[in-house]
Amino acid sequence: MRILFLGTAAAEGFPATFCNCEYCRAAKENLSEELRTRSQMLVDGDLLIDFPADSFFHMARNRLDFSAVKYLLVTHSHSDHFYAQELINRGYKFARDMRSEILHIYGNAEVEKVFLEGTRREMRPEVAENVYFHKIKAGEEFAVGGYRVLSLPAKHCAEEDALVYCVEKKGKTLLYLNDTALPEEDFYLYLTGRGIKADAVSFDCTLGDEQVSSLRHMNMYDNCRMREKLEKYGITGGFTKYYVTHFSHNCAPFRKRMDSVAAAFGLIAAHDGLEIEL
Repeated sequence: MRILFLGTAAAEGFPATFCNCEYCRAAKENLSEELRTRSQMLVDGDLLIDFPADSFFHMARNRLDFSAVKYLLVTHSHSDHFYAQELINRGYKFARDMRSEILHIYGNAEVEKVFLEGTRREMRPEVAENVYFHKIKAGEEFAVGGYRVLSLPAKHCAEEDALVYCVEKKGKTLLYLNDTALPEEDFYLYLTGRGIKADAVSFDCTLGDEQVSSLRHMNMYDNCRMREKLEKYGITGGFTKYYVTHFSHNCAPFRKRMDSVAAAFGLIAAHDGLEIEL
């Protein structure tokens, strides 16, 4: 399983769009090193997790063929995770010689509403007939291509039932945890009951190394608490690598700093363009 971190920032990006704090000003002086775009992940070239407005930039910067993407897993409807309007360009005269004619999108009921609202005015019938939306909720298991996907409950917002995902392919398993606070006990029981052994965990780390509690996100201290729980339940172990991503500009997510701080916690700080192999 080949995993590419396309973006590693929280909603505002880094440097943040409208911010002039000392962190953002410093980041602008070294964008080749410090730029963090909105979070998105690509697995084996054909499965995307989340679809922010930065998807166009991710495609261009990494010279990717997004027409080859067959499956899109959406965590929730917030705009930094799902920009539905871009999907109107997936076909017709906007896209030729596409590698995959069909795109399957998986998301909750609110994501479906955003999809319908965002594409209603401009999506041509020739495009719409090849984009299929599948409404899902937490606790579902389904197969997409060669992947086994488990949808899991996120603790993120009261307005919708946000999701995180477990993705398995050919004996390798990724646990993807953006955006969520620390989950409840039944989260671990669900994974244990399905025999999950995660080779890699991607933690929400919006708050970085700040010791600030949140009902929506995690910091590195929370990440370590969750790692202990995952290991206690046998979901992870010495074979597992733990990555942190989705950094807010407020936690000073400079690349060298985050690499150093994360390493002190026994974690690996992801950056835009980080590629790993499971």
